[in-house]
Amino acid sequence: MEQSFSSKRPLFNQFRDWFIEEVNRHTRNQVKDPFMPWRDVGGEETREKIIESFMRLLETRYGFRPVFKERLNTLDGSVESVVIRIYHVFSTMLLVDHINEKMYKPGENKPH
Repeated sequence: MEQSFSSKRPLFNQFRDWFIEEVNRHTRNQVKDPFMPWRDVGGEETREKIIESFMRLLETRYGFRPVFKERLNTLDGSVESVVIRIYHVFSTMLLVDHINEKMYKPGENKPH
């Protein structure tokens, strides 16, 4: 049986936990408060490494990585706000992928 979109997509809290795990792997200070300022996590280079590592994690688990026009390592806001931006784009891309799977599944293209 095919997996539904909602069962494929991680819940936001799980997604945030994965991101915080990546933050904690790359920094000495352990993030316990997702509302701490993102710029307090480390320098721009450290934050870029965290973002890149997290994108690789998503690509490994889901077969794609979210694409952003803005540089997430320089955002002014909380860790939570960075996670929200990534989660929104990730969820949108996952939904599009799910729709494409449904529409273009071999042998199931039916004319209307």
